[in-house]
Amino acid sequence: MDDTDLESWLTQREVEVLRHIAKGQSAKEIALTLKIAPRTVERHIGRVRLKTRTRNRSHMVAFAISKGLIGCALAVTYVPPLGL
Repeated sequence: MDDTDLESWLTQREVEVLRHIAKGQSAKEIALTLKIAPRTVERHIGRVRLKTRTRNRSHMVAFAISKGLIGCALAVTYVPPLGL
């Protein structure tokens, strides 16, 4: 997959989940926000990891920023954990 195909390889939901990961949200927090099951979020994360050939969430975010899929400012936005 070359860089220009990255967005076409990822579904809209996968990109959405990736953006939430960049904000530091857990699978549970993402699931609550998107109104889907945490396990579904984990499946999306797994597919993104495989499609981007990245090792973990941090690597996925760094990869997405380097390819221009998400902005750097998005990745540094602090979102406090739920319940605080």
